[in-house]
Amino acid sequence: MVQSSGSYDLASTNAAYTFRDLPVGLKVKLTNGAIAEITGNPGDGAWLLIRYVEHPKDPSQVGKDDMVFFVDVEAVA
Repeated sequence: MVQSSGSYDLASTNAAYTFRDLPVGLKVKLTNGAIAEITGNPGDGAWLLIRYVEHPKDPSQVGKDDMVFFVDVEAVA
């Protein structure tokens, strides 16, 4: 479940608008415990392009790029 954090309310009914506007460089915590930096945001309110900064379950992922869907984002880190 997505939780709110600071000025980025990821739990409200307007969360899609918030996701759409998340800036490049912002760090997010994923539901798998990883911390990632946003490297791109297509602005669709659903997907984020990220680079793993920390990944406790799979350290080999640190530094790798990926795409995540909004349900995989737990909070702004």
